[in-house]
Amino acid sequence: MPNGAAALTAAISTHPGVTYWRDALLAIRIAALGGNAIGGIWVKARAGGTREAFLERLRAAYPATCPWVRLPATATPDTLRGGIDLSASAAAGRLVAQRGLLAKAQGGVLLIPMSERLEPAAGAIIAGCMDRAQDRFTVIALDESAEPEESLPPALANRLGLHVDLGPVSWRDTEAADDVPEAAGMPDWRRCVLEDSLLRLLAKTADSAGHRSLPVLRHLALVARVHAALMRRERATTEDVLAALRLCLGLRPDPQQEQPQQEQSQQAPPPEQTQQAQPSPDRPPPTEDGTETEPTGPSDIDPASEWLSEAEAGSIDGLPAFGVAERSAAPRSRVGKAGALQKNARRGRPFGTTASPPYPDARPDLMATLRTAAPWQRLRRLHRDATLAAPRLLIRPEDFRYRRLRHAAPSTAIFLVDASGSTALERLGETKGAIEQLLARCYVRRDEVALVAFRGTGASIILPPTRSLTLAKRTLSGLPGGGPTPLVSGLDTGFGLAQSVRRQGGTPILVLLTDGSGNIARDGSPNRALAREQLGQAAALYRGHRLKTICIDIARRPREQVAALAADLGADHHVLRHASAAALSDVVYASMSESQP
Repeated sequence: MPNGAAALTAAISTHPGVTYWRDALLAIRIAALGGNAIGGIWVKARAGGTREAFLERLRAAYPATCPWVRLPATATPDTLRGGIDLSASAAAGRLVAQRGLLAKAQGGVLLIPMSERLEPAAGAIIAGCMDRAQDRFTVIALDESAEPEESLPPALANRLGLHVDLGPVSWRDTEAADDVPEAAGMPDWRRCVLEDSLLRLLAKTADSAGHRSLPVLRHLALVARVHAALMRRERATTEDVLAALRLCLGLRPDPQQEQPQQEQSQQAPPPEQTQQAQPSPDRPPPTEDGTETEPTGPSDIDPASEWLSEAEAGSIDGLPAFGVAERSAAPRSRVGKAGALQKNARRGRPFGTTASPPYPDARPDLMATLRTAAPWQRLRRLHRDATLAAPRLLIRPEDFRYRRLRHAAPSTAIFLVDASGSTALERLGETKGAIEQLLARCYVRRDEVALVAFRGTGASIILPPTRSLTLAKRTLSGLPGGGPTPLVSGLDTGFGLAQSVRRQGGTPILVLLTDGSGNIARDGSPNRALAREQLGQAAALYRGHRLKTICIDIARRPREQVAALAADLGADHHVLRHASAAALSDVVYASMSESQP
């Protein structure tokens, strides 16, 4: 039993969740010691007990007098930077300034829940205050993103030095304690020295991992020095450098790369059998005359050099979690989230004010108008007409301010399916499965799916734009197939449906599944030459209206006419010889989720 208990304790201590939790506790110690010089902590975790345990430990690490400010989801630039207190100004008859949230957090901690939804403008304001020495504070960004493309604003993410991933940590893992010594007798981290060779190693490793930014390198150097001070060292070592790479960039050796090495070490012969055949690791091999030379240094490979080689080879785990450099280059507007972003909409989230009405019957924003007119009240009272009665407030038309709203329109995937020919049943079955899978994926994002089938002498809308999975299954169950190929009619019907979606404020994405062999004209006559001419006209119409189109060749062998049709449509061309519902769904979903310029 004692041996079993010891083995169980060792297994728990080596659990990956415990390792991540101890790194989180180490990040708390470093953030509390380094202060706002490190910027803050990027915490990637969903809401739950593990994150609350981390925040409780984080609060305990700071003094009781340290101010903690929680950023609300409805924060505007005025609430961040401060502005005019209208009620106090009206009562006092003079301008009374109101402190912003960032001023209240000065010298303390700013907690940002759901930071992945923070607007870029708000992130830039927070980053600007973090750069000013007199207004600095520590930022704790709670990232609850579920999709890889969701991320913090680049301006803010580039200024957070520590990265904590609580995804692998369970509630039981939070009972583990950190193994960092107490603060008694610890040297000042500002006096710790980081040699140039280690600094160059940090720069090379960060560059190989895709983090090409001076703030990132500065955070690496600071964290390495603070970690050295926690470990009672006045000079940073390789251990401190590796800890900085792990805590700042989330870089960890890939466990899959370590398993083969462990298996090779287990299969190695015992040392008694290889002692005579191999030289001692402490001594170099003998020379040709049989004399042995004295060892000039240790023969073990530097662990930091191994990390650098692994980073260059791409075998470092943790890059997708905190890819600051790669995410900074990606645009923030995405179609897959809920379609194209529409500014000056009648509904949506506010993102600013303007002096001109965003639409004809827009009403002025009362609070923004009063803030604009308040600084001019004393001057206007001096120049007003004395014969008129003195109003409480002097507001002019140029003071009117209107709230700007931003609305994300839903995407609508319109399938144009060739339901003709002998292989129609197979293609229709794959399309039905792809539509059902897309509906299951897009339900949460409020995206819609529609289906247009063309066969015989015309095309028809089998499934109007819908988010109902039950309606889609009921409608698709009796879809017929077979007959000639009216490709032009299918494109015309899809174009009309796409224009209808656009008029309703949506973003259409057309998915054409065909083998390219259209032989029926618009009037239903079997005229292949006329059908080819009309097909070019329809393709020019698609390209002129800049419709997002995906052309999928579902023939058993790729055909040149499908590639030519995709070029005329300005569409993305995909070849699926062995098409399946999962493959079609993945292609369409990737196109709906890609970024728009």
